[in-house]
Amino acid sequence: MSNPVSPFRNNLFASRGMDIQSALDYAEMMINTLSATDQVAVRTAFGVLINTIDSAVTQSQGPSPVEEALFAIIDKRIAVLQINTQVEINASIDDWMDNNLRDKMMDILANEDIDDDISNWMSNNFDITDYNVDDAIESWAENNLDEKISEAINNLTFNVTLS
Repeated sequence: MSNPVSPFRNNLFASRGMDIQSALDYAEMMINTLSATDQVAVRTAFGVLINTIDSAVTQSQGPSPVEEALFAIIDKRIAVLQINTQVEINASIDDWMDNNLRDKMMDILANEDIDDDISNWMSNNFDITDYNVDDAIESWAENNLDEKISEAINNLTFNVTLS
């Protein structure tokens, strides 16, 4: 949030930093150099200026408690409307699915031979000719057959029985 007083700043004049009381004391000292009539006019002008600056700064610091309460009420209403809207959207989708999708699927299925579709899918995805079984068997045999034969030989036991 920007400072509403900044556009009126004039770097030609000094500042008292953040010490407002010091700035007011300086202004009071300068006002006291004026005639009594001018002092009243300048004090009135300074009072109006300070009250306006206070209002502007207070306003720029965010919403008032009343505005916050109103925003909270509005936010709750929007949340309820969003929930209701989402519920309505979901209900509309469910209705469309119930009323249209089932009929569309039944139309599609009525014109299809499901057994034929399953058979085609199985043929396309599980056709043994799609795989190079001979090479797979040869590769397994080259990598494993010697070891399996050695294991089988090593596990042989002989019993000699004499009668």
